[in-house]
This record gives sequence, structure tokens and C-alpha cells, in this order.
Amino acid sequence: MQLSRTVAAAVLAAGIACSGAASAAADPSHYLLTYTVIEKFKAFEKDTRKDAHNDEALDPRDADDLIRKLDKDPAAKAALAKHGLSTREFALATFAMLHAGFFVAMEGAMDKKKAAEAFAGYTQEQRANIEMVREMHK
Repeated sequence: MQLSRTVAAAVLAAGIACSGAASAAADPSHYLLTYTVIEKFKAFEKDTRKDAHNDEALDPRDADDLIRKLDKDPAAKAALAKHGLSTREFALATFAMLHAGFFVAMEGAMDKKKAAEAFAGYTQEQRANIEMVREMHK
């Protein structure tokens, strides 16, 4: 299996899990995305499309679970390190980007009042991440 497919599977699973409560140790609801991290992700994804990886699929339940699984994978750790990302930063940013991306993707289909209420209920970091994703898709 290719590393990018494994990472894609992890990202998809993280998206499914991101509606659940995050652990206190690694809480993506308080992770503030930056354009630098986004650029590292883009470089990582581009670079790992062609890299071989083990066949064990990642199915993270939360950021801590993703960190543990990535920490056990020397190829994934090396690929992340090459792009200046730790497994912790990658996991937190993955969940943070998924949450912000889902909100931005779905807000057009939501009632405006309910969308505003939902937005107001997010952490300061989540609101900033949503604004960043909105800006990136203009």
C-alpha cells in the first residue's frame, strides 16, 4: 500500500471520528492551524504519493490513537519528519483541518441561524481554523 493511501485512510477515519470527544492529551479543538503547517502538509502529501508503505490500515479513533499508530510506523515518522512535522502535530492538524473543512463544506446547506449558533459554540481555535479554510477556498 502506498503511504499516501494510508494517510488518506487515516484522514477519512479521523473525519468520521472527529465528532466524538477528543482526549485531553491531544485535543484538536484547541489546535490552531497555520499556513506554514498547511504548506508542510501539501509538501508531505506530494512527496509521499509514490512512497511504499506497510499494508496495515490506520483507523484512528482520536488524535492520541493516530499519534500512537504513526509513532509505531518508522516510514511514516520519517516522512513526516522530512517535512518538519511530528506525529503529534500531524494528528492534531489532521483532525483540526477535517473539522474546519467539514464545517465549511456543510455550512451552505445549513440554516444560517443554526450555522451561526454552531460556529459560536466552537473554541476560539476552531473558529480561526474555519475562517482560514474559508479564506483558502475563496
